[in-house]
Amino acid sequence: MTGFQRLCLITCVVVFGLIVLGGVVRATDSGDGCPDWPLCHGKLIPKTDKHTLIEYSHRATASVVGLLVLSIGVVAWRKHRNTPRILYPSLLAFGLVLVQGGLGGAAVLNDLAAEIVMVHLGLALTILALLMLIAYTAFHETDPLPPLGSSIVAGRIAVLSAVGVMSLMVIGAYVAVADYSLACSGWPLCNGEVVPDHSLTSVQVIYLHRVLALIVGLVLLALLTVAWRERAQAPRLLTLAMVAFAVFWVQVIVGAANIWTEVADEVSTAHLAFGTLLWVVLAMLNIRAHRLYERLPGSMRSAPSSDLAGATR
Repeated sequence: MTGFQRLCLITCVVVFGLIVLGGVVRATDSGDGCPDWPLCHGKLIPKTDKHTLIEYSHRATASVVGLLVLSIGVVAWRKHRNTPRILYPSLLAFGLVLVQGGLGGAAVLNDLAAEIVMVHLGLALTILALLMLIAYTAFHETDPLPPLGSSIVAGRIAVLSAVGVMSLMVIGAYVAVADYSLACSGWPLCNGEVVPDHSLTSVQVIYLHRVLALIVGLVLLALLTVAWRERAQAPRLLTLAMVAFAVFWVQVIVGAANIWTEVADEVSTAHLAFGTLLWVVLAMLNIRAHRLYERLPGSMRSAPSSDLAGATR
């Protein structure tokens, strides 16, 4: 393993941890632990009460992520300048991290507006997926990956699954920040009804979240079904689809536990952690299914324009 490959892997792990730590901030209502930005209570190193410490830890970890992504960009510029499929995503990742830092500051200065928090989480997931792609590309340079062998249909369902999970998590962030989590009492019913008859926005939003979770579950089931049919030529696809489906059901149970425990801090954090893990699995699946590390500029092999790279008909 080269130093650049190791740097990419470490950065992916730290970004995953940063997203989960953001869940801790939200679950413990520590978003205002540092009411100003970029300083905290007007200081570089603030006092250490509970909420301030949690929010400051999140900011400190974000700073570490910024340095790690900057390091990836610097190494890519110095050693991979003639490899656009490494250089361009690396520079893009650093640009997105700068935007993400600005969004974090905007969230604090706007009293944690739910809309900004939604975009903040969505961009964090995007950065994580992009860093995973950079890591895959870096490893592919020295150790070519075998084709996943998935079909066009499987690839399209994989994309739909990732889009669904991203949407589900972003809406979930809105639910949490807007304090709508308990608007539907009980689970799986909402206030004792299959379809709640209520005009309150809180009930409508949490019900939308639940319906979308059902749709994502059905899409993942379809992915698993297709992967099972293609298991002979694409065993790795089946493995990833099974992991994604299993993580999804753990996520469903943890989501229900949010209601049963009245949104306990630990359960709320676990809900985001398993959601992020599901995103990682699906990002991995899509990167492999579509061989994105070969479809970027500067790839060693040109992918057919009429089909998904690495797919079988």
